[in-house]
Amino acid sequence: MPEIRLLEVRNTYKWGGGPDKTILLSAEQHDKSRLSVVVAYIRDVRDLEFQITEKARAKGLTFYEIEERGKFDPRVLGALRDIVVKHNINLIHSHDYKSDFFAYLVGRWMCPHPVRLLSTAHAWVLLGLKGELYRRLDLFIMRRLDHLVAVSHATKAEMVAGGVPTERITVIHNAIDTIAWSPAQGTGDFRDELKLNGAFPVIGYVGRINQEKDLDTWLRAAALVARKYPAAKFVIVGDGRGDDTQSKLEQLAATLDIEQNLVFPGYRSSLQSVYSAFDIFMLSSRREGLPNCILEAMAMGLPVVTTDVAGAKELVLDQETGYVLPQGDVQGLGTALLKLADDSTLREKLRQAGRARIESEFSFTNRLRCIEDLYERMLAGHTNRAVRSDHIDEPA
Repeated sequence: MPEIRLLEVRNTYKWGGGPDKTILLSAEQHDKSRLSVVVAYIRDVRDLEFQITEKARAKGLTFYEIEERGKFDPRVLGALRDIVVKHNINLIHSHDYKSDFFAYLVGRWMCPHPVRLLSTAHAWVLLGLKGELYRRLDLFIMRRLDHLVAVSHATKAEMVAGGVPTERITVIHNAIDTIAWSPAQGTGDFRDELKLNGAFPVIGYVGRINQEKDLDTWLRAAALVARKYPAAKFVIVGDGRGDDTQSKLEQLAATLDIEQNLVFPGYRSSLQSVYSAFDIFMLSSRREGLPNCILEAMAMGLPVVTTDVAGAKELVLDQETGYVLPQGDVQGLGTALLKLADDSTLREKLRQAGRARIESEFSFTNRLRCIEDLYERMLAGHTNRAVRSDHIDEPA
């Protein structure tokens, strides 16, 4: 049995997001001679669209789905403890405020043998009082865990400002499978499905449809493009959490007179053909960690226009692989989109530079080795030592 016996724990809804892609792909591709991996997801019993279980089992993972009834269900603790005991887990890696809380209780109070605790701060994306409450609760718990991973330097800075000691945080950027995500893997199926073959430019977004993504700004910037390019199409791929964000966006599109240009195809599980349908990718978020959608877009050879949100500028080099604008800057985003639409040479230059950056700096294989090294250091009790690699950075 490998020395590292890892339990990954996460709480999410429906089909998840960027963190879930990282968790499931990591569990699939980890070096089995170095560690064994068990994955457990806490699922609200009311979530009838939950798809993580299907995805995990398709990858052949050792996977547990733990049903939760209510905001705090003590039966979850018992289920997690049983998993830890059954698999002789010695390291729990949690990924959100709720799984951090449960991991802390299980690891500190309920297990018959020592368990090390690690959490990744992917981001605190909820806005408003509720989001701030969750963020403060998570930071309170994080200060009591053994070690922490931040997915960007911006996220680490937020953690340190929240009272987490800097020496207990390791920055490990998100990364991507550069073989699965490449222009060669794209097809024209999605473009054909949406009848986009006569459209230009096709500006796209992939992700959850909620307030944190500030898709109002996205539409207003797109409307500036439509004035010059009446045949432009604006494609927003994803789904919300049952709120009315999409209906409000549809009303705004009508007000902006771009409802004929706007398409909401809904959630798609296979995204390579989606990105292949776009000419430009735009992100307008107000809250992120290190956006997986930008990784995917750049890997698929798309120029990216993004707001300066969390770790976005750690991915996108302004005017080299895309454009980075202030949050809410409708005019700036629209101007960047028009520059790219007007200049095919510029688009091609940024496409190539973005893809090259992903290949050299954000390979998933390299990231796996980094996180495995961190696991080993944690179990050896050396997590305050700096580690150097392409994906781990502990600045002085």
